[in-house]
Amino acid sequence: MFEELSLKQYNDQLASNAPTPGGGSALAQAGAMACSLAQMSANVTLANKDLDEQLREHLTNKSNTIAHAQKALYKLSDEDACAYQRVVSARRLPKDTEAQASERQRQLQKAYHSATTVPLDVMRLCRELIRICTREILPYTSKYVRSDCEIAVALLRTVAQNSMLNVQANATCICNAELRANIEKQGKDILNEIATL
Repeated sequence: MFEELSLKQYNDQLASNAPTPGGGSALAQAGAMACSLAQMSANVTLANKDLDEQLREHLTNKSNTIAHAQKALYKLSDEDACAYQRVVSARRLPKDTEAQASERQRQLQKAYHSATTVPLDVMRLCRELIRICTREILPYTSKYVRSDCEIAVALLRTVAQNSMLNVQANATCICNAELRANIEKQGKDILNEIATL
């Protein structure tokens, strides 16, 4: 969906008064952009004809892994918009009768839960990408593109940290206290792991 749009088209939609795409979708897009930077730093390094063959294979594999993660982030950008659209649709359900109000609440709770799982998935991907970039790519990159890989890591950290804001915002609307606490714990655990990378 959004992957097929130009940057300008996507940003125009983001700037509109439509409920989607929003911040979560934009964060996944920023993560995808970070993937491009990380791939570029690997690919520029791979252009060195004197590169050791074992290192060449290593960097090629990591670049391919990042390309797959990028596709997943594009998909999550779409899924975030769909998840929030389900929240909007549930809010619009009638609540005139007790049965309607009950069904509306059920649909809302389901939608809020879904709206927390997408940013959690973005955070998980960022954690893995940061690990790959810092430990598997950055030590071997050409000095000319080292800063690009560092920028990719910084972007991914920002995406993960701010995705937690979306997790918390939607989790606060979940009535089940145990589920809410579990979701928030997952997010905090991911951020704690990222802090060690």
